[in-house]
Amino acid sequence: MRSGYSRCSETSFHLMKYLIKSDIGYWIIVVLLTATGCSGSEKTVSQSYALSAPSEIIAEQIDDCRVKISWQDNSEGESGFSVWLKENAGDYPVRIGFTAQNAEEYMISTGLESGKSYYFGVRADGRTRNEDSEIAYSPQFTFRDLTLPSATFVGNPVSTASCIAFEYSLQNLDKTSNAICGICWSSDGKPTIQEAHQDGPAIVSEGTTIQQVVSNVLLDYGKSYNFRVYLKSGGETYYSDVLTASLGAEPKPIVLSWTKLATTTLPAEISVYETTDKLNGGNFHAWYAIADLSKGTVGLRVNIPSALTTIDQQAASFNGDCYVMTNGGYFYSTNHVGLAYVNSSPVGYVPDVQGSLRNDAENKVLYHVTRGIFGVDASEKPAVYWAGSANGAHYFFERPLPSVKGEAKYSVVSSVNPTVHSVWNPRYAIGAGPILLKNGKCPFDFTETGKGTEYYLNNYEIIPYDIFGPAVTPDRTAVGRTADGRVILFICDGRIPASGGATLTELAMILKGLGCVDALNLDGGGSTGMMVGSKHVNDQTGGNRKVKSTIGFFKK
Repeated sequence: MRSGYSRCSETSFHLMKYLIKSDIGYWIIVVLLTATGCSGSEKTVSQSYALSAPSEIIAEQIDDCRVKISWQDNSEGESGFSVWLKENAGDYPVRIGFTAQNAEEYMISTGLESGKSYYFGVRADGRTRNEDSEIAYSPQFTFRDLTLPSATFVGNPVSTASCIAFEYSLQNLDKTSNAICGICWSSDGKPTIQEAHQDGPAIVSEGTTIQQVVSNVLLDYGKSYNFRVYLKSGGETYYSDVLTASLGAEPKPIVLSWTKLATTTLPAEISVYETTDKLNGGNFHAWYAIADLSKGTVGLRVNIPSALTTIDQQAASFNGDCYVMTNGGYFYSTNHVGLAYVNSSPVGYVPDVQGSLRNDAENKVLYHVTRGIFGVDASEKPAVYWAGSANGAHYFFERPLPSVKGEAKYSVVSSVNPTVHSVWNPRYAIGAGPILLKNGKCPFDFTETGKGTEYYLNNYEIIPYDIFGPAVTPDRTAVGRTADGRVILFICDGRIPASGGATLTELAMILKGLGCVDALNLDGGGSTGMMVGSKHVNDQTGGNRKVKSTIGFFKK
């Protein structure tokens, strides 16, 4: 291996970079390369290559003046390797050096300019020009002033159907003030914070690897994106190199066979269906009621009585005005947990939540979170948001605060965190979680972070283990809206021979199969129940549990 531009002087290199920007400069370069003994250019005609091109081309900045280029040697019998450089992907490359046979690295010590980006190429050279391999290139690399603040990706991203997760590190934080980090992205070019972006967790200390997740609600399936880490400080923004990634395959809806039930006591705007179809080969028993609220005769209501009461008793208390009712949000002891709205008045709030309900290290760790909420405004238009509470105010967002258990914490929600809040004035709404569907996408799966079981990449709402997990299949209750604005109330039995229940991902895909584009998981297990008129339709093994809140279709 040789250091520097072993056959091209630094002066020649800078001249080449200038000339390469014009067409006439190309021909001057050809003459210049021949005259300086640096002949050999990237082939522009189609041909077969005798030698295999190197792979895994990596550029690593060693200090303020040196960059090490490394690669994997995939060829046999090469005379050596030539190293190439270009500033833009479409530029014609300039050869800047050579190595001996079987080398796998090359050091550049002169000629690079701070703040500029480059692509470095490596070619296996044959004994004759006809034996040369193709040139393989590194990802785009930015040569930096290492005394300035900077951000760097660490390793490769993890792509799932519901997110892309990144790790990165920050340098020279002692030269920053009130620094904010995050990730920005675009479909091409170099993304900036003027485009799509998400602020990351609060910065703890230099040298700590930060994990940040970008939710699928912000990305499109089947599309590749360029990502960069940003570090904002004192009016300056510093960016990492570009890293390209895309979501995993989108999961498919689950379509079951449903039977419409005879419900003569219900208005025509409401229909109820039942299934005993198999779910992934297992027994399954479920019901759903669907209502058209646009006619002005049926409305959605949330009920939170002063004391725990069964859904049978809550439905009966409305003297025939309740058509269909299910259990609602979570409760602890006798208290409603989360945020709800009853006749336009907020009830409760979204609290910080424990990392774990088990007796483990996360039990006493609190995370700021957003939690799902479903409701209707005064015109009965349904919607689902991630809700957060802070200092007595409540905010609604089109994306979650992407908290990850076991990782750096995010700042408390505000009118601009995790993004600019949406203006929503719900008349009736119930909070629970997680959100099952947002704009047709399921925003979670059960991919773990590597820190152990129950440490998931995208359990942003920090839902506990008895609800969220790949093998958790209790009774379920959910509410959703279809693309045409109708509302669905859904329940299924679970943990009995006749019905094994559903995981949260199965529940999400069942609701998608019913036409839902937005949906929210409600309290389940022993709380699950549905009243159709005066009839309790589902299994009541273990008793008819008293609950704190309910949601239903009512006579207007």
